[in-house]
Amino acid sequence: MTTQNLRSHPESYLESVYVQSHSKNSVKSYRTGLNQFTKFLEQSYQCTVDDLVARIKSGDLDIYRILKEFVIYLDKIGKKPASIKVWVGAAKGYLRFLGIKIYSEDFKQMVKLPKKVKHREEPLTKEILLRLLHNLPAKLQTVVLLATASGMRIGEIVQLKISDIDFNSKPTRIKIRAEITKTKEARETYLTTEATISLKDYLKRFFGWIENESNGSLEDQVIFGRKALVRREEDDSKPSTKIRKSDSQLKSTPVLVAASVLSVSLKSHIKNIPELSRLNENGRFMIHFHAFRKFFRTVVGDATNRDYAEALMGHHFYMDTYYNLPEGKRRETYLKAEPYLTISDFARIEKDLSKITEKQNEIEEEHLMFKQFFAKNYAGFPKSLEHYMKD
Repeated sequence: MTTQNLRSHPESYLESVYVQSHSKNSVKSYRTGLNQFTKFLEQSYQCTVDDLVARIKSGDLDIYRILKEFVIYLDKIGKKPASIKVWVGAAKGYLRFLGIKIYSEDFKQMVKLPKKVKHREEPLTKEILLRLLHNLPAKLQTVVLLATASGMRIGEIVQLKISDIDFNSKPTRIKIRAEITKTKEARETYLTTEATISLKDYLKRFFGWIENESNGSLEDQVIFGRKALVRREEDDSKPSTKIRKSDSQLKSTPVLVAASVLSVSLKSHIKNIPELSRLNENGRFMIHFHAFRKFFRTVVGDATNRDYAEALMGHHFYMDTYYNLPEGKRRETYLKAEPYLTISDFARIEKDLSKITEKQNEIEEEHLMFKQFFAKNYAGFPKSLEHYMKD
């Protein structure tokens, strides 16, 4: 079976992949994996997928041996562990779809996948983020502030509508619709005052949004999509020739195109600034949109707790616990983290927080001394002052 024939043959399987994930990226990756599997069969066994299925069912070939050799084949041609894992999974799923029984435990025992090399990434600091913001145009500034303040994925940010933002909530609340999340579960997150101000300014400037008005005609407007209502001379996201070529090659959805435009635009604005264009050990830029999520996870986890941070980011395991909290408690917890998420003038804010913490420690020490003094010198303690003796 040729690669051309493969494009039509497994469409039912690829449709089932899409139904499960609703991700065109997943379908694209699986299609590539099946193409690689077809090339492997042609080179190693001079057979098609249909021939392979018949020979496995007749007992002529062992499925686990085939998949093991497919892993070795991909490794020898220089494919990365992450790609190998996805493509072998695609081949395994397709063969199961065609009626071949593959048992998970047997697969784990017989087919060893290469381990992904984990490189250390340089963590983002507020100093770096502040300098980054000073070098970005209005749209990217707002997107970066939203990413660092909310923990949202870039794919979620580019699908936000004005109606998803509740500016009347304190802090500002973002309702993330189920259909735009990776897990297909609705959730909510919040924005700092800093990010809220930037977003309001952006909406006023580019959409004619009016604060404290209904803005009914703008409710369904996608905020950061490529069809933003901007004047041409102010459109800082206008794609370069390179982007247009990429769009044509991807033949992708508006969501992926919008995310790609923002990612490439971000790179183009930092590439000539050495402090901002540093590379991690894996050769990837230190500054990218997923790094903003990591910054959010670290800061909120340290300021509140890890589970709360993970829930705001949309990690399924932690969301049930999060939604068991009263809404007021959810907002209160975010407000505790807000000063640590604020980028502009962060040095003064953190200095003030340090002074407040120091003063609180002094008060607690004086309170303890007060309790110890009265406990030692007075047998009977006035009832009107008993609350001072409580922890």
